[in-house]
Amino acid sequence: MENGRLKALLKLLTTETATYGAVLRREIAAALKEDPVGVQTALAEEFSDSAPLPVLRTLEEIYWEELTHLFARFSSKINPDLEEGLMLLSKFQNPATARAEITQTVDDMARTLRPALLNANGQTDIARILAHYFFETLGFKALQANLAIQDISFAHFLRKRQGSGLCVACLYMLIGNRYGLDVNLIDLAGRVLIYWQDRTQHDFFIDPLDNGKILSQEDCQAYLASRQLAWTPQCTAPLSSRQTVRRFIANMIFVLNKVHDERRLSYLRNYLEIIKN
Repeated sequence: MENGRLKALLKLLTTETATYGAVLRREIAAALKEDPVGVQTALAEEFSDSAPLPVLRTLEEIYWEELTHLFARFSSKINPDLEEGLMLLSKFQNPATARAEITQTVDDMARTLRPALLNANGQTDIARILAHYFFETLGFKALQANLAIQDISFAHFLRKRQGSGLCVACLYMLIGNRYGLDVNLIDLAGRVLIYWQDRTQHDFFIDPLDNGKILSQEDCQAYLASRQLAWTPQCTAPLSSRQTVRRFIANMIFVLNKVHDERRLSYLRNYLEIIKN
């Protein structure tokens, strides 16, 4: 759709009536699906100072409705791809987020790490290299409290280099998988850890909230014991892509519950039900 027509449609939203409102929403929904970046460009040009709140809300709701279909398609796959799920989650905060934005950034990191990882002396050394690169070289920071909704967006996390511990955990997993490492996420009594085995089947764990600190199984057992829980083989059961996406959505719901944002919460609860089912 041409830029001029997009601007006209957006301007008409400011005087939307019951008669033509549905037509406008349908036209803009098609434009958002085809070119979300073009819509955002037209929005910024048409309303140079700031777009009227009704226009912004209409655009958000149109795209959140489209995300319903995208989450349903994601969830229906036998083995949905985590990067796709992270992209969809990021689109809730910024509809212009593209899959390439995430993939390219992670690919660039993997290429930079390649010489060091190829010369690493075992899996423990790899974990130390990753921790140094993420937290010291690039300055990534895992936020432990007072999260805002954007801190749970993986694309925002890659740009700003700070976000939830779950974002950090996913970064480890995506980089590790690019090097053929069997890196997984586990839920240890509500605490997400990165988990993998070395070639001798030795288990070790990484805490994304503690600058990539390496933990032993004994450390994890002590943590469970402090909560009057026992260690079982199920403790190392990997979180699937669906489970990881569900956890992201649950975290987003937790944040928005605190500010009573019922408009966004209604969509997120719907996405959560889609993923669950």
